[in-house]
Amino acid sequence: MNLSEAIDMVAKDERALQEKYLKLADEETDPFVKAFFNRIVKDATKHEKKLHKKYEKVLSSLSKKTF
Repeated sequence: MNLSEAIDMVAKDERALQEKYLKLADEETDPFVKAFFNRIVKDATKHEKKLHKKYEKVLSSLSKKTF
């Protein structure tokens, strides 16, 4: 497995987890629990964006270097 495959795997896992919590939030009747699940998804989305930026920098720096 190379670095880009690992990044894709982590991103897929993050999206799957977000979808799970969105589904739970849709099914929930308690507004506080619903808000809690939605907040988890919002935080996970921010985290996913940060991961993509970080790994894009890593991949670009690796492609610039010659071994």
